[in-house]
Amino acid sequence: MITVGTPAKLRRFLEVNPTIPQDRIFVDDSDGYEVYKAMGFGKLTDGIPDKIETLQLRIPGFDLGSAFNYLTNVAWLAPVRSLSEGVPEGVTLLSGTFAFTKERMLHASSDRVPGDYAAPRDVLDDAEALLAQA
Repeated sequence: MITVGTPAKLRRFLEVNPTIPQDRIFVDDSDGYEVYKAMGFGKLTDGIPDKIETLQLRIPGFDLGSAFNYLTNVAWLAPVRSLSEGVPEGVTLLSGTFAFTKERMLHASSDRVPGDYAAPRDVLDDAEALLAQA
């Protein structure tokens, strides 16, 4: 897992998400988020995505406690360095989903807008299909 922000924000993120293994996440705190951008993700400012009719926006299934936890931490965890230059670049970066073994990529997708992430079942199906071919 890769994210943008700072080591302090990553530590806080891991505190509020204790099921995420700390040895499987990296934070890109470089000036231009070069590592993150090398993954090929887009930005909200890139324009309207192709095939907008195929977007499958998903809203996280938060219970009341999870929703409160999210709302009390989201602003602090946002990848914002300074508000002096308008919308911070970090909050415009989109993300994606990868699944891989040590040897091969099993699934890769990029979000076209926030909430357009791969369904977990689709990721698992892709991974299982490729592993079955081995």
